[in-house]
Amino acid sequence: MTATTASTAVTSPAVHVLVDPAAVVRRQEAGDHAYGLQALEALDHLRLAYGQWSPGQPLPPTGVLLIAEADTLAPEDLTAITAWVENGGQLVVTAAVPTLAELAGVDATERGQGLVAFDAAQWSQSAPRALRALGGHALQPGDGVEVLAHWEDTPQAAAAITRREHGSGTVTCFGVDLWQSVVRILQGYPVLEDHAPAADGSAPMDEGVLKAEDGMALDVDHDRRTPPGEPEVDGQYPFGYPPPYGPPIFDLPQADLWVSALAQTLWTGLDRTAGAHGWVHYWPAGVPAMGHMSHDSDGNDDADGQAALDSFAEAGVAVTWCQVYRDNAYSQHIYDQITADGHEHALHYNAMDDADIAQWGWEQIQGQYAWAQKVTGVERIRSNKNHYTRWENWTEFYEWCEKLGIEIDESRGPSKLGTVGFTFGTAHVDFPMGEVALGNRRMNVLNLPLHTQDLGHAGHPSCRDVIFDGAESVHGVAHFLYHGPHLREKPYVRRTCAEVAELGRQRGMRWWTAGQINDWERARREVQVQVEPQEQGWQVTVTSSVDLSEVGLVLHLGEQTGAVTATTADGVSAPVTEVSRHGRRWYELGADVRQGTVVWQVVPA
Repeated sequence: MTATTASTAVTSPAVHVLVDPAAVVRRQEAGDHAYGLQALEALDHLRLAYGQWSPGQPLPPTGVLLIAEADTLAPEDLTAITAWVENGGQLVVTAAVPTLAELAGVDATERGQGLVAFDAAQWSQSAPRALRALGGHALQPGDGVEVLAHWEDTPQAAAAITRREHGSGTVTCFGVDLWQSVVRILQGYPVLEDHAPAADGSAPMDEGVLKAEDGMALDVDHDRRTPPGEPEVDGQYPFGYPPPYGPPIFDLPQADLWVSALAQTLWTGLDRTAGAHGWVHYWPAGVPAMGHMSHDSDGNDDADGQAALDSFAEAGVAVTWCQVYRDNAYSQHIYDQITADGHEHALHYNAMDDADIAQWGWEQIQGQYAWAQKVTGVERIRSNKNHYTRWENWTEFYEWCEKLGIEIDESRGPSKLGTVGFTFGTAHVDFPMGEVALGNRRMNVLNLPLHTQDLGHAGHPSCRDVIFDGAESVHGVAHFLYHGPHLREKPYVRRTCAEVAELGRQRGMRWWTAGQINDWERARREVQVQVEPQEQGWQVTVTSSVDLSEVGLVLHLGEQTGAVTATTADGVSAPVTEVSRHGRRWYELGADVRQGTVVWQVVPA
């Protein structure tokens, strides 16, 4: 149902974040990334209402304070924070601030990267095995300090995340360098040379072509697992197409699981202080995760294009069709049919040196964009995937996208059998962090991860359900790529296309193009929800600067366990269902949101 708008004051959010501008400058002047800025991107994607707190300002009356980027605190601020925690405040520390160690009840020793295992009993959603952490501190907890996660590779299993009760409040301390870990897993390192091949021979990345995987931060020899039902590699994997059996793959969305740990920590703090709280679901109400299918036009052969059109029609999926610049193009009727069938025209930027302007560079992509506009008849092309997942340096490519008006890129994923899955640890879209020279600002280009290509040929079929399971577990998007030649020449690949589409639908997923995902994500970031307990239920206040249908307002209503109803003052009602998100039980209110503010009264049924 569509809710009408009403005028009401929005209360102060119960979560506040410290990103100290002075600390950001000090890091950047030293040539380092201010990784703590990623906390703002994570919260903006989560759509958990928050405010920012600065040193010297009064602290909020209660709620959660996240210390995301800071390196020191003035004595008066430390005193104020200590008193605030004693009075019930929930402090979450993800920055290395030495003066907070005493309040957290730990001694901290700096350390490098390693693996961190979660105590599953303390988390609603925890990783099935240890996650990769890119540095941080080993924590030695004092008396009464609870260990929530520990470093696996230390003799005494030093703590990695701790929680301490202090007065009426708590202090949760992340010894893990959370934000460096998230950014590096998502974005890797600058691509300057080939990545070393996997020791087992399943991922020969040293072929002389610079690509996204060459900068990945996950460890190809330690962060992969063999898909269920497949034999372990004995010696060297017999690499070839089609694959003889399923090699180890990146089976976990590790960056997403790290962000989930932070979200769970914030929600626990809100449980203790606000009682009721909410956020905006990643997808339309009732949709647990999203499916995405893309097609690369490699070769621009009409027969391949027709086979792809037929395959996607059989699958019932509208795809993002990435058009590659070559010396030849499809016949016009293929481009016209792509449009008629509801597919999205996108660019497939080619830097493989196989055509006159097929090189890595701004002028080259600019020329290819103009070519794609001409052959497709689409003036505003907003999506891209790089041919062969080509990549160089760190974020200069996103700067080119910004100049061209490309709003979403899906280049970052696997090019080898053994790197399929969650190569960059994510099933979610995000706005990447820019270079230090750009002030680590967020780039105005969404990153949409790629997970596998041409099932049965470039990706063993055993990876399919691993990708579905991982994406669904974090409520992200599962991305399957196909190529026309394989759909035409290999019946077993074509079969997987329809099978994947149907299996996704059976899981409750929808299949959206990159353009649809882009529009949805940008719009949902304009929606904010806040929940306040009332004498007879709860007041849910939604503010939005856009119109957006089927929004899922995810609500925690204290100890309420039975059915509830939701209505506005003018009698508009909306469905409320019980859902599981990140392993927690929630209520989800599904509503068509309009610009302005609307207040829902939620009461027990």
